[in-house]
Amino acid sequence: MNVIEIDNNGQLETYILHEYAKLSDCSILQKIGGSAILCSVCVDYDNPSEEEFLPLSVQYIEKMYAIGKIPQGFIKKESKPSEHEILTSRLIDRSLRPLFPKGFPYPVQITLLVMSYDGKTDVCKDSLNLASICLYLSSIPIYSTHILSAVRIVRYDEEVQICKSLADLAHSNLDLLVSGIDSGITMIEMQSLKTIKISSNDSCISESHITQDSCNKNDEQKMPYSYEEQSNEITEEKLLESIAFAHKHIQNLSLQYTKKFESFTKEKILFQRDSLLCDDLRHTLQTQYGDTIRAYVQELSKTERQSQLHRLIAKIAKEQNLEVSLVSRHVNAIKRDIVRTLILTQGLRPDGRTPTQIRDIHIESNLLPHVHGSACFTRGQTQALVTCTLGSQNDAQSQESIIMKNKKNILFHYNFPPFSVGEAYPIGASSRREIGHGNLALKAIESNVARSPYTIRFVSEILQSNGSSSMASVCGATLALLGAGEKMYNMVAGIAIGLIYQDAKNFVVLSDITGLEDCDGDMDFKVAGTKKGFSALQLDIKITSLQEDVLKISLQRAREGLSHILALMQEVAIQPNYELLPHAIEFAIPFGRMADIIGQGGKVIKDIIAKFNVNIDLNREHHSITLIGNNDNTLYAAKDYIFEILKKKERKELPYKIDSIYNGVVKKNLDFGVLVELPQGGEGLLRTIRLNQELEIGQTISVKIISNTNGKVELDMVVLQNNTTSYTNTDC
Repeated sequence: MNVIEIDNNGQLETYILHEYAKLSDCSILQKIGGSAILCSVCVDYDNPSEEEFLPLSVQYIEKMYAIGKIPQGFIKKESKPSEHEILTSRLIDRSLRPLFPKGFPYPVQITLLVMSYDGKTDVCKDSLNLASICLYLSSIPIYSTHILSAVRIVRYDEEVQICKSLADLAHSNLDLLVSGIDSGITMIEMQSLKTIKISSNDSCISESHITQDSCNKNDEQKMPYSYEEQSNEITEEKLLESIAFAHKHIQNLSLQYTKKFESFTKEKILFQRDSLLCDDLRHTLQTQYGDTIRAYVQELSKTERQSQLHRLIAKIAKEQNLEVSLVSRHVNAIKRDIVRTLILTQGLRPDGRTPTQIRDIHIESNLLPHVHGSACFTRGQTQALVTCTLGSQNDAQSQESIIMKNKKNILFHYNFPPFSVGEAYPIGASSRREIGHGNLALKAIESNVARSPYTIRFVSEILQSNGSSSMASVCGATLALLGAGEKMYNMVAGIAIGLIYQDAKNFVVLSDITGLEDCDGDMDFKVAGTKKGFSALQLDIKITSLQEDVLKISLQRAREGLSHILALMQEVAIQPNYELLPHAIEFAIPFGRMADIIGQGGKVIKDIIAKFNVNIDLNREHHSITLIGNNDNTLYAAKDYIFEILKKKERKELPYKIDSIYNGVVKKNLDFGVLVELPQGGEGLLRTIRLNQELEIGQTISVKIISNTNGKVELDMVVLQNNTTSYTNTDC
């Protein structure tokens, strides 16, 4: 059994090679702390794909037995992939895809099973590193001579650190995951994190409240806690500094991995990159049809270009007596060369724009009359209609995986119907791409959504798509949220940056790329941000790696593009329909009185909901209540009703000071203590007694007051020994 141990930044990683799942092309079991992940790579060399797209499939799977739990639901078995599993699978796929040789036709399946989880390790980053090592050791030829590795970076104010545990993210203002090799970066996933500071406010009054009236103006008084938050967008300089820090660690780790594993690498299969293309046929088609293809690229819109190219391919196949798939591969290769040559040599893009020019933008606000907030953001041939709906905390989405269990009160659903690209087939379930784009858009705006009593749901319907529909969704979501009368710390916009790369000295960075430039280019760099800095990034590349100078230019272009788009968004006149929007008030109640609002079996709270037609959200931690309803009158009536309930159930404060000693009479023995009648009226509870004999009903004892809250008195025992009074410190 081959076992390899590596010290990764103070964390011991153990890899067991080819001991489990031995029928795979390559398999490795990784152990870090109490976590264990099994990775396998399988290749189908007998059935090469004829598609031009790399037939790579990555599947990351979490097993509930990994944390000692049985899956919920009727079936009690893991079913369809969770959102976290899909996003992690996509992240690994995007990191590894650039390493494969161009035109690699053999289907590849990479499977990762999380079989044990200790609740501490970063399984996303660890799975990526494991999959990279497994790919390196397999029979698949890859470009890199070193193992790709990944690192997660956190930032505390000005200090940049390696994230050793997911707990490190709790107080960080940055979540940056970077993968790469010794020569450069292959993938970036970044989100600026909102930092929240909640502190108690001892001088608060129990009936103070925050209201949100029909004008959406806050009349804020003191709550039982103060709540401060910051959006924390990162500047270009700090982001580049963080990425450089990550890449330095990646280089060291990649070298360490390679030295440990290179002797275990399997023999690579022989694969000719140009085997799918015939040079003679390509030259013939270029000579006869090159000018026609160039005209299609430069003069036609996306839909027209696709239609004309399909007709041309069918015509050539018929005239030359060739298979349509063969002709299609060669015509698309010629088209790709034309697009890239025009941009590299003439700086001319297919639609006539300069490399820095952004397409025309048109914005409509609140175009849907019965929707809380809506916006239609059109940029060139890309159009996103985004809606915002406000609900109660009962509408929040519960999430449970081996990593987390929480509730999301900001949701983002991205839909990419077939008609958005002119295709004729039915709308089905959300694809992995749709889930990924929705998650990216949520990351982009989440840190700038101001604190709200509502659950907020965004839905982006892509009506047209020709590049960067996810970033159009970010712009639309910002406008839709403001259209719903909600506040943002800063408006957020998004842009996609592309790249045509020949070598380190000959490349062109493109602002606001179209679908054609994404397809035939070398990079899709989605960047979202505000006037203060960047809030989210997602980098995908097709070349082996990206150097830091190219990354720096790309971020500069993104910053310039975002400034242009934000200026146009700020000019939009937004008029929220306050009569349509729900209303909310938040107020505090005295400590320990939440049970009075709920009632036995929830009877009281259900009565309030039915009587006033409101939603009630209870914050037990901060003993506050939020009411959501259709108008302020109803909400304030419900609030007054709640305080009437509290007043009726209010217990009279008993006149006993803490640490005072009294003689009391034992009144009743209970399972959890003893009720003692006190001399100035009322009763106290003596929870634990350390005596050799039980107390008798009617017996007089000495007790000390240890708590007197809301009419409830708790006692400790004072024992007489040798005619003297002594205090026995018993547990209560």
